[in-house]
Amino acid sequence: MKKQIVSILLVLVGLHAFAWNSPVTIPDVGDARIRIVGQNAANYLINFAASNSSCADQAEFTTKTNKMANAFLALGADIVAICEVERNDDVLSYICNAMNTIYGENVFTYITDGLYSHADAGKYQSLKSGFIYNKNKVTPVGTSVSPYYSAEYKARLRIQAFKEIATNEVFVLSMNHFKAKDSSVDQGESTRIENAGELIEKLDNINTDPDILIMGDLNAYTNETPIQNLINAGYEEQLVRFDANAYTYIYKGAKGILDHAMANSTMAEQITGAYAYHINTAGGYSYKYSDHDAVLVGLRLGKSGTDFETIHVTIPAKKILYNGQLFIERNGELFTITGNKVQ
Repeated sequence: MKKQIVSILLVLVGLHAFAWNSPVTIPDVGDARIRIVGQNAANYLINFAASNSSCADQAEFTTKTNKMANAFLALGADIVAICEVERNDDVLSYICNAMNTIYGENVFTYITDGLYSHADAGKYQSLKSGFIYNKNKVTPVGTSVSPYYSAEYKARLRIQAFKEIATNEVFVLSMNHFKAKDSSVDQGESTRIENAGELIEKLDNINTDPDILIMGDLNAYTNETPIQNLINAGYEEQLVRFDANAYTYIYKGAKGILDHAMANSTMAEQITGAYAYHINTAGGYSYKYSDHDAVLVGLRLGKSGTDFETIHVTIPAKKILYNGQLFIERNGELFTITGNKVQ
């Protein structure tokens, strides 16, 4: 039997229907098969006694967790690249558990990296970046690595390759949290330039796959040196590519891009859209969980859209398990399910 890869739109609720009343427009990233959400989680800590914890107690933590889980699911996240979370291997499990509970199935899991730090009461809790993913859509390739050896930025600049299960296409995703602006003479600019330089060098020498997407809170606007160095190294800002008026952060009334989505040329060809989701800057207090908006990037890896067929299937349909993968049969042909969209 012939096997074809397609994108199937499920018309009846036979799998999972997620309903959430978003306070702001959810970005349209076109015919993406993989959707990546980048998010600065604003000191998401389970160590409530730390001086930089955004939550005073378990109740506030649970509320914040559920807000993020709802937002990520509303965006259809297959991968969540997240920063400003506590440096341990447990913190992302809370978001995963919330997403799985709301979704109704245990499909979301996270990358463990072995990074750990714990601060005493009243002290600053060290942070990291990390990855959550839908194990039915993508699988990690290799381990999470960093361009740094120093403990601080080893945790905050992370690189992980993923493979799309439906197509076996691989890409490299880098999630970062560059040095914040501070009260020093250069406001930390020299460290951010170093962050960008170390990241560029590491990605130049990575051999997992040539398609690279850089995301994260880089604590620099597009016209500043760290971002210009990334641009000069061949990484294009996707938010500006799709929206000339894009912003992810508001400081003293001024809008700008601090949370970036930058792709090299081969990756950019496979991006169907990249937009900020203004859940935190315009969504209102009831929905707000961070001071940074989420960034949504859509990917259609590998072949162009003309090489894929879209069919409409009414559920229940005839499903066949073939070589360990679930297919829908139509006229003697097997079709893989590469997108679950209820309409």
